[in-house]
Amino acid sequence: MNFTITTVARSLAGYLAPVLPGVTFYEDPNQQGTSCPCAFLQQRGSQIQLGRAGWWLRTIDLDLTYLEDYNLPDLQQRYLQAAQALDLVMETVPYQDGETQETALLRTYDRDWRIDLDALHYRFQLRVWVRQPEEPIYMQEIETLNQEVHSAQENGISQGSAGW
Repeated sequence: MNFTITTVARSLAGYLAPVLPGVTFYEDPNQQGTSCPCAFLQQRGSQIQLGRAGWWLRTIDLDLTYLEDYNLPDLQQRYLQAAQALDLVMETVPYQDGETQETALLRTYDRDWRIDLDALHYRFQLRVWVRQPEEPIYMQEIETLNQEVHSAQENGISQGSAGW
């Protein structure tokens, strides 16, 4: 199974669509043509630790930002409702990489949220064991060994003279 932030964003959008109906999901922050309400996923940091047998523990800090139109009279209530809805469903997130039919459940850690003047920020961590795909190195043919033996005189070494 392949693991990238792009595939995490797609999986999260598909999973949260019924939870946040009518919300447009973007992979990254959008500058123009944004249709509110919307949400986008940003990676805020990452740590990686060596495990065993070629496996690495990758910890990824993510921020799911949820936006509504700014001038709504019930903006604060909308953000609270969205945060509470996310709290109920964000313990695990089904993940698909788009290449295989497998679905894996990713557990989220350190979930918290805050409401700013302009957005709801739902922050969480993913801790995923990953391994870099490796191509095996197969045994190759040993090339013919062409080593010659030269006499001491051919190498410029004179025999019998120690020099002292």
